[in-house]
Amino acid sequence: GPFHAKNWVQVFASPVMAAWHQSPFAGYSVEWSPFHPRRLCIGASQYFGIVGNGKLFVCQAPEIPPGGPAVPLQTLAEFDTNESIWDSAWSEENENIVFVAVGDGTVKVFDVAKPGPPVMNLAGHTAECGSVACNMTFKNLVASASWDNSVRIWDAAIGQCKQSYQTHKQVAYCARWAPQTPSLCASVAGDGVLNVYDINVPTPVQTIQAHQGEILAMDFNKYNEFIVATGSVDRSIRLWDRRNPAQPIMQLFGHGLAVRRIKCHPFHGDQLVSGSYDMSVVVWDIQSGTVLRRFDHHTEFVHGLDLNLFEENLLATTAWDRSTCAWNCTTGPPPPNPLPRVAGGAPARSQ
Repeated sequence: GPFHAKNWVQVFASPVMAAWHQSPFAGYSVEWSPFHPRRLCIGASQYFGIVGNGKLFVCQAPEIPPGGPAVPLQTLAEFDTNESIWDSAWSEENENIVFVAVGDGTVKVFDVAKPGPPVMNLAGHTAECGSVACNMTFKNLVASASWDNSVRIWDAAIGQCKQSYQTHKQVAYCARWAPQTPSLCASVAGDGVLNVYDINVPTPVQTIQAHQGEILAMDFNKYNEFIVATGSVDRSIRLWDRRNPAQPIMQLFGHGLAVRRIKCHPFHGDQLVSGSYDMSVVVWDIQSGTVLRRFDHHTEFVHGLDLNLFEENLLATTAWDRSTCAWNCTTGPPPPNPLPRVAGGAPARSQ
């Protein structure tokens, strides 16, 4: 499908691998680089993100011999924020730029090649910022969602807010861009609503009451952007066809607690992966509504996950147990974490 410019890159055969990262900070987000096949960033927070600092780790997954034991992720760089980091997104334009959603309401921009403070600060939200996403075509555009109930569209080239949508009635938890229509994005919120926006129009172009409870996560199908997945505190994931949104086209049941993060598979249009407060990670077949694989390698809430764009089925997950794991999820559960647990809440050097 045409969803990503990187999908023509030759997919090299992945050995069975598992690489782990352990830190004093609770994991909130993990995202694979769109430029470097084994590079990822981890957004993490001190004291479970309730108070304290944030930390952004940039790591490399090493090559691992097939069948070998798990190894550490190599940390290439780390950055500190004065408040929690709740989400992170790589720039689609510059291989060294990472955007982070911060508890002080800002989106901060870090340059992996420039240690120290952020190179840019996108300020405008009046409460915590919990979600950030980069546009794959209009590479200067960034979407953010905040506890001030709003969704903002930023032009990172000039550091300005282009559009603000104040249409959710409760906390906006997640905003994502459509993969094929660059001007389209969507958001979900505590009001149970899925809003779809055309950034050239000041109000939503579509509003779907997707759940009765809060919706924490959403994603567009990478091969059919009319299909949107939503994940809720009601423990279900629902698939919606935006052309006929009266009913969900599929409901996925299997999580025991709130669904915190969902990603539609970049190689398989009929699969998605979810992470939950029940501490599990589940790979779903969205055609049949069945669980393909379930993983229980985390011991706390799973807040972040991502699928690699270069290596098929290379999955990364991060959780409140302060660990991040990267492995090929078709090979079974990852080998156990070989790294010692780090005591939580070590004070960070603030920036």
